[in-house]
Amino acid sequence: MNFLRIPLLACASTFFAFDANIVAQDLPGAPLPGKPTTTVPAGTSDGILPATGTDAPPPPGGKTKDQSAEIDPATAKEVKDVISSNLYACSKRNLTMAMGTIHPESPTLESSRDMMRYIFARLRLKYTLEKTEVIDVRGDEARIKVTQATQKISGNAAFRDNRVTIIHTLKRDGKKWKMFSSEAQSIQFFEY
Repeated sequence: MNFLRIPLLACASTFFAFDANIVAQDLPGAPLPGKPTTTVPAGTSDGILPATGTDAPPPPGGKTKDQSAEIDPATAKEVKDVISSNLYACSKRNLTMAMGTIHPESPTLESSRDMMRYIFARLRLKYTLEKTEVIDVRGDEARIKVTQATQKISGNAAFRDNRVTIIHTLKRDGKKWKMFSSEAQSIQFFEY
């Protein structure tokens, strides 16, 4: 599955909303131009192969190896708090506080700072954290699935209200969890 990399971490839904001319190939999961097409394997009429080996889903009610590991509740709370702090900082347009939630070695550090400066100077946005689910924690790395809504309150820049589901990867910076990278799973623009 192809995921769309986003530079703005938790405030990411604002990044998507600036381009009103999004076409199918811009969306997560869309094949890239020039990507070879898959041919239908012999013996299958619809091109769908049966699940085998590690591709097989778990039995109903069963869990995969990754899901069976318990996540420490204190760690899960710390990870969720980073996301909440980032969205709070973005809603207050506090660049210093927002950047404090991003890992200093994040590959999107500078682009996130630039995007937030642009947004904070031009827009007042309302961020609503709708759902969080810590997917896994392995050593000094954690992944969390977040669904958030972002709506324009005021401002002089174009913006499309939206709901986005993102998987954030956080890494420890000393003893603190900080956002390292993000992948958009889906985006839904609101129709009014």
